[in-house]
Amino acid sequence: MAVSKLGPVTEGSEAEQSSIFQTNARVVLALSLATLGFWVVRGFLVSMTWALVIAIAAWPLYQWLRSRSPHWMRAVVLPLVFTLITGVVLIGPLTYAAFRLGEEARVVARWVATIQQSGLPAPEWINHIPVVGTWLFSNWNSSLGSPDAAKTLLGQLDPAFVFRWTRAVGELMLRRAEVLAFTLLTLFFLFRDGEALGKQVFGFARRLVGEIGVGYARDCVSAIRATVNGLVLVSIGEGILLGVAYAVVGITDPVTLGGLTGILAMVPFLAPLLFGGVSIMLYTQGSLLAAIGLFLFGLLVLFVADHFVRPGLIGGSAHLPFFWVLVGMLGGIMSFGLLGLFLGPTVMAALLAAWYDFIGRAPEE
Repeated sequence: MAVSKLGPVTEGSEAEQSSIFQTNARVVLALSLATLGFWVVRGFLVSMTWALVIAIAAWPLYQWLRSRSPHWMRAVVLPLVFTLITGVVLIGPLTYAAFRLGEEARVVARWVATIQQSGLPAPEWINHIPVVGTWLFSNWNSSLGSPDAAKTLLGQLDPAFVFRWTRAVGELMLRRAEVLAFTLLTLFFLFRDGEALGKQVFGFARRLVGEIGVGYARDCVSAIRATVNGLVLVSIGEGILLGVAYAVVGITDPVTLGGLTGILAMVPFLAPLLFGGVSIMLYTQGSLLAAIGLFLFGLLVLFVADHFVRPGLIGGSAHLPFFWVLVGMLGGIMSFGLLGLFLGPTVMAALLAAWYDFIGRAPEE
C-alpha cells in the first residue's frame, strides 16, 4: 500500500517539475529570440519607430479614406498612394531646404571674397543698439572695417570651404534619405497590415498582463497621436501666421523664415529666438513700430498656442497634464533626439496610466 501511494505522488511531482522547466525554457528562449531580433534590426530601429509614429498619427485619416474606397484598392493601391503622399510631404521641404542651402552657399562664398578685398565697415545702426552697441561697433571695425583687418581675420578662411561644407551637408542628407526610404517602406506595410498588427499587439498585451495592458497600449497610441497633432499641426499654424507677419513687415523670403519658425516651434522656447532676432534686426534698421509689432504678435501667437491649443490637443487626448507633456518632450529630446519629441510624452502617458492604476484612480478624477 505504501509503494502504491508514493507512486502517483512521485509522478505528479515529476510532471510539475517538467512543466516548470518547460515554462522557464520558453521564457529564456523568448528572451533570447527577442534579444537576437533586436540585434538584427538595430540599424533600422529609428526608421521603424518613425514609421510607427507617422502611421499612428495618420491612421484615423487613412481609415476614413479606406472606408470610402473600393475594395480592390484597399490591399495595395491605397496603402501605396498614402505612403507616396506622406513621402512627398516629408521630402518636399527637405528638397527645398537643400536648394536654398546651395544658393546661400554661393552667396556666402562671394561675400567672403568681397570682404577680403575691400573690408566691411560696421553699419552705423549698430551704435544704436542698447548697452552693447558701442562695443560691437568698435570691435567690428577693428576686425573687419579695413581690407587689412579683414584679410587678417578671414585670410585663413578658404572660400571653397563653404562649398566643401555644403557638399558634406549634402552627403549627410543623402544618408538621411536612406533612413527616409526605409521609413516609407515600413510605413507601406504598416498601412497595409496595420489593423491586423494592432489586434496582435493588443492580444499580446492582454496575454502578458491582462486587460490593463490593453489600456496601457491604448494610452500610448493616444499620446503619440495627440503629440503629433499638438506639435506638428500647431507648429505649422504658427509658422504660417508668423510667415504672414514677416511678409507684412517687409522681411525678405518670408516663406523660408516662416517654415523655419514652424520647425523651431515644435521645440519649446526656440521660436522666440528667431522672431525675436528678426525684431532686433528691424529695430536696428530704424523700423521701431514693425519690430515691436512683430515681436508682440509672435508672443501672442505662441501664448495662445502653448497655453490653450497645444495643451488641449496633447493633454486632453492623452489624459496627461501639460507639465508632464513638457517634461516628456524636453527629456525625450535629450534622450532620443528629435524622435524624443513624440516618444517622451508617450512614455510619460504610460507611466501616468500605471500610476493611476496603482493608486486606484481614474485619470479624470
